[in-house]
Amino acid sequence: MEEIKQHCEKIIRILRSDYSTQLQYSGIIKKIYDAMLQIISCDNVNELPDIHWNSIARCFIDETTDYQSPILFEIDKIAKLSEEK
Repeated sequence: MEEIKQHCEKIIRILRSDYSTQLQYSGIIKKIYDAMLQIISCDNVNELPDIHWNSIARCFIDETTDYQSPILFEIDKIAKLSEEK
């Protein structure tokens, strides 16, 4: 669970620095941000929200056209770790 939280915190930092304006509006950036905050507040893997990681990654790419974003790498890591639960 700690490793998942670390990846979430990385995503939050990236979103705050690179997408701060988009965080003020509804959209995939805000959804990802809110999901990361929700995961960080979980105490164990059984509390993790049911998130469709592939859909989130696809929406992120559609909205940002940033295929090389470190956010995608972090989302992939979280997806793999949460599958192991």
